[in-house]
Amino acid sequence: MNWKRLFSRTPSLSPAEARQYIEKHPAADFQLLDVRQPKEYEAEHLPGAKLIPIKELPDRQAELDPDRPVLVYCAVGGRSRAAAQYLNGQGFKEVYNMAGGIKAWQGGKAAGPLDAGLELLPATAEYDEAAALAYAMEDGLQRFYLKLAAGSEEAELATTYRHLAGLEDFHKKRLAREYREQTGQTLAPAEADEQGEQGELMESGQAPSVFEAATPAEIMEQAMGLEFQAQDLYLRLAEQSRVAASREFFLAMAAEEKEHLAFLAKELEGLKE
Repeated sequence: MNWKRLFSRTPSLSPAEARQYIEKHPAADFQLLDVRQPKEYEAEHLPGAKLIPIKELPDRQAELDPDRPVLVYCAVGGRSRAAAQYLNGQGFKEVYNMAGGIKAWQGGKAAGPLDAGLELLPATAEYDEAAALAYAMEDGLQRFYLKLAAGSEEAELATTYRHLAGLEDFHKKRLAREYREQTGQTLAPAEADEQGEQGELMESGQAPSVFEAATPAEIMEQAMGLEFQAQDLYLRLAEQSRVAASREFFLAMAAEEKEHLAFLAKELEGLKE
């Protein structure tokens, strides 16, 4: 232990600064650490966060890479400050505490237990299995939006749902094109549906549910919630994967979700003007 570093001040980032850091850096370039309890994590967490309750940190610090930056958060900043100080003393090269914790966070959040959705794919799954799962989830969300559009009596809402379905279709085509370039084969809906119930899943890994929205802006906000869940799932699948190609694929899908969220955020701003 580096005693001098243990008692030196660990840098803190405000929630806004932490959000900028996360948006600026690829997920593979840093580690997002949640040091709260499992029930707190299940209620809400930042997408892609790794859960290590603070009392378990001394025994599980080997799960973290000391050479990659670590951004630590908790509920209000107390536990994360202590955890960041501890990691700093253990020789981690770059550690940041998010002051104010998740209660002060103004960005998107995910919810659910740490293992939610991970049962969809084993850690040893190869690239083709990973791609089929992602395609099935994109396809499921597209059909979900089209179903909502068909059932909507409000023309403006139906148009918004069809627009969102079109974005998912774009993602499907990009994914199918990449799969063809990687394997020389075609990734078709029928192949994805061989995953069984996965064909009925949305991007978040959850079964479809009904939106409760009265305006296009509310639809867009709920759509962004699904995208945050999807980003979280892809990052957790990447963390779980023991196959390099599959891990890189899920990281790339998470990065695409980040870009998709930025696009939806701009569209939401336009709807609220």
